[in-house]
Amino acid sequence: MSVIDSLLNFCHTLTDGKQQDMESFKQAAAVYAGEYGIAKLMIETHFRQDAASPNRNDAPIVSRNIVIYEDTDVAALGEPVMQKYMNNSDEYVISYTYPAAGVEFDPQALREIELFSTISYFFFGRLRFGEMIKKGTLTQYMTGLPNSGGYMARAAQILQSGRLFEYDSYYFNIKGFGLVSKKFGFKQGDEMIRQYAHSVAGFADPEEIVAHLGGDNFVALIKKAHYATFVSLLQDVNVTAEKGDKEIPVKLNSTIGIWHIDGAFKELSEIISLPAMAMNAAKNVLHQQICHVSDELLFHISEQKKVLESFPTAIRAKEFTVFYQPKVDSRDNSLAGAEALVRWIHGEEIISPCAFVPILEREGAIKALDLYVLENTCLDIRRWIKAGLSPVTVSVNISRKDLDDHTLPYQICDIIDKYEIDHKYIQIEITETTDEAEHDIMIEFLERLSEMGISTAIDDFGSGYSSLSTLRNFKINTLKIDRSFIDNDVFSRNDEIILSDIIHMATMLGVEVITEGVERKEQLDFMNKVGCYLIQGFYYDKPLAPDAFTERLKIGKYDMSI
Repeated sequence: MSVIDSLLNFCHTLTDGKQQDMESFKQAAAVYAGEYGIAKLMIETHFRQDAASPNRNDAPIVSRNIVIYEDTDVAALGEPVMQKYMNNSDEYVISYTYPAAGVEFDPQALREIELFSTISYFFFGRLRFGEMIKKGTLTQYMTGLPNSGGYMARAAQILQSGRLFEYDSYYFNIKGFGLVSKKFGFKQGDEMIRQYAHSVAGFADPEEIVAHLGGDNFVALIKKAHYATFVSLLQDVNVTAEKGDKEIPVKLNSTIGIWHIDGAFKELSEIISLPAMAMNAAKNVLHQQICHVSDELLFHISEQKKVLESFPTAIRAKEFTVFYQPKVDSRDNSLAGAEALVRWIHGEEIISPCAFVPILEREGAIKALDLYVLENTCLDIRRWIKAGLSPVTVSVNISRKDLDDHTLPYQICDIIDKYEIDHKYIQIEITETTDEAEHDIMIEFLERLSEMGISTAIDDFGSGYSSLSTLRNFKINTLKIDRSFIDNDVFSRNDEIILSDIIHMATMLGVEVITEGVERKEQLDFMNKVGCYLIQGFYYDKPLAPDAFTERLKIGKYDMSI
């Protein structure tokens, strides 16, 4: 083959329509080099470190030597022929063509080598551009870490090596980052995410992977031997934020799901899905920082899945029944109201709300159930009125998860009006919150209902970090004292002072007070002593099915002498 034929063959090899890569480039160049008597071909690149990054102009220039061909039998090299190709003012490529020591290229060869170098430069540029595109599809744009695709690609390599069981799989989410970002601004939030990603990725050795799925969600494959130190790192990552001309230190910690990869491994996608399930359980169910994948956890998740899959059919089939737990005025033992409580009657089984309500709340399906309970309550009230009975006010629970739906107050009002029920017979009950964002949404929700003449109640007051701002800021009609206040065998002087003051302040503000969970005579006596006379609990009655509650409504009072 003549040298010119070799050059043409080189061009044909690189443009034959097949998918090309660096290896095919090197193979074609080796044939060409052999025809010309070239001892070594090398490309020296000077490019920015991460051309795919949105901040590429701030990235440093990195030099890299790529040997395309080398004849290892040649002992010494002569002076190279050099060709420089500028990409822009600070990025460029230099090609080096080395003869063996003592060999000189004639003018014709030099012209052909120059042509070869130019062809190589353009092909190398095409390869590099393709690699950038590929990298871009596998890289999270903001942090430069692998995205889900890049993570799975590298995990597949570990799987193929047979070493995946040496690793733990992590899914972690920065706790409360939404509030942090809101405090400092979204631009600073992005910068803190980048700092966090750099710190966490800096922990990993070359055989480990930290990836960024987007937002404040990350995954990692870390060797089991590094478990304790990696978990410790995730609990305390230091970043900084700028506010004005000040640099403020911020500590970020994470909610973490961990899967110790073992023989239960089935498919590669589980390295994300299983620790993600554990992280969600830690965050939404266990309310703790770390949760490990276990047989028990997987069983509970399976049960939750069954609930979610069954719920749409069950609600259409009216498997949910509203029970009513009486509220009683302890001064004369008269029926003063009721709370609507839902039960899922599936065949012969009665499913407790604690088995399905938290699941529906987490998955955003609770609103359909809340409105179902409200509609059935209104239907029962209409039935009582038609039967000539005087209804009592019934409280219906609405989940805080749906309060950001600004149409919800109007939907509630529309359902009540649909059954031509006086608004005084329905009270909407909401659990108090300490979340700043939810706090503002709840204020607006309560005000809308108040404008519509629908009374409201705060449930479980005292179950968490209760604040007197609940009484000051929330436009409510009723405060419901949580059972935890009276769940004592002996009531102390402190208990009496605290409850007396709460009840006195509420009463002075025109808010009635009721206590739930009263089961014993001494609890009733204590609440009466501190000035609370509205009582709900097993001491008087359990939740009653609609027909049983109708009978109680007819009687109107409890005979406590029996």
